[in-house]
Amino acid sequence: MGTTADLARFAADLRYDAIPPAARTNATLAIIDSIGAVFAGLKEESVRLVRELALREGGDGSCSLIGMGRTASAWSAALANGSAAHALDYDSISLTVSGFIASPTLFAVLATAEQRGKKVDGTSLVEAFVAGWEVEAAIARGLGVLHYSKGWHSTATLGHFGAAVGAAKLLGLKADAMRSAIGVAASEASGLRTMIGNMTNPFHVGKAARNGVTAAALAAEGFRAEPDVIEHPYGVAVAFNGKDGFNLEDMTGALGTRWDLVDPGLVVKVYPCCGLVHSAIDAMLMLREKYAIEPDNVVRVEVAVHALVPPTMKFDRPASGYEAKFSTPFCMATALMEGAVRLEHFTDQRTQDPAMLELMRRVTMRVHPDLTEASTFLEKEFSEVTVMTRDGRQVKQRVDRIANRGSRGNPADLALISAKFEDCVRGHPGRDRAMKALALLSKPEKLADLGAVMELLR
Repeated sequence: MGTTADLARFAADLRYDAIPPAARTNATLAIIDSIGAVFAGLKEESVRLVRELALREGGDGSCSLIGMGRTASAWSAALANGSAAHALDYDSISLTVSGFIASPTLFAVLATAEQRGKKVDGTSLVEAFVAGWEVEAAIARGLGVLHYSKGWHSTATLGHFGAAVGAAKLLGLKADAMRSAIGVAASEASGLRTMIGNMTNPFHVGKAARNGVTAAALAAEGFRAEPDVIEHPYGVAVAFNGKDGFNLEDMTGALGTRWDLVDPGLVVKVYPCCGLVHSAIDAMLMLREKYAIEPDNVVRVEVAVHALVPPTMKFDRPASGYEAKFSTPFCMATALMEGAVRLEHFTDQRTQDPAMLELMRRVTMRVHPDLTEASTFLEKEFSEVTVMTRDGRQVKQRVDRIANRGSRGNPADLALISAKFEDCVRGHPGRDRAMKALALLSKPEKLADLGAVMELLR
């Protein structure tokens, strides 16, 4: 048949037992990680504004606003929870998408499950999540890095597909209806990279989750869309990437045999900032420990990166804690000063601290001569940090992006995810209930009723 049909059939026919154990494990880790990130982001101004709108527009409903003791419509809950999960740029990454799959997909699935009103077990949750992840990743694989390099925020554009497919799978839609859900999602898909670093960035995740709920709900009622929306001459691939800018075979050729959750796998953020700087943070921390580098002894820090990094890591002198998440000088200075990069470091006050400002002035970012082409992004991407000291030393460390902490070469496990989750819920009045939910989510094959987890999280 065609690309859209093949993707829809894969998702509709997917069964839990067919998912490799490694993919199930990573799906479980990603689910826990995104929920923890919601608690961490609840107090952000962007989240407050989105949540207030969500409650005004859809305050009556059965779907949980995590950590808020409130319920709303499925659309509103998906919007609010998805936005909160990405508010601190702390949720997990997909290398294939050059962005985020877990949060848009998960919060569309959770809202759909609660709206449905029927008991959902843990295996059904994982099954729906994996369906959404793998279809979104498959589309991203066919569009390639060109999609991101053209200025599209892949998290927003492609997140709609993961969210719609995950929600449709949870509803049990057959292949034809799944195809329509993909089509409706395609008409909602949008988002620009220029929004990274401001309030619209977390909104991109929330609206992808919300629109995924809508697409699946409409398709479940018999709503129809263009059945070949991916491959159509005026469809997704051509509209986003241009006539010759994609490979449809890459979208479907490995479905069910290559699992994106395994290869290249899940990237868990161990630092609460943009993933493009994580390998550089790793490198800085390695240098600091190996050579006992003191900030006062540093003359200059040079960070060599891929050409696609500077447009996102764009704040040389951030004016807020949120902008600091997209600031290479801030992240390098923090790693050097603190020997760690944690949630509490990203505050408005620290961006104006005289000692931080002075150290940030010594940090420069440049494009590495081997990383100028879009084709090298992800496949060969690395960060190389060079530190020059007052006593005449010049030390250098390179870290590949697929080898930084939390990535395929140095993967996270349940212990790391659990510690991160506990850090995210620390200080929240519902901490103990959230930790009980964590214990239930950690063993999805034994979870009989997702509703019990949502009540604890709410």
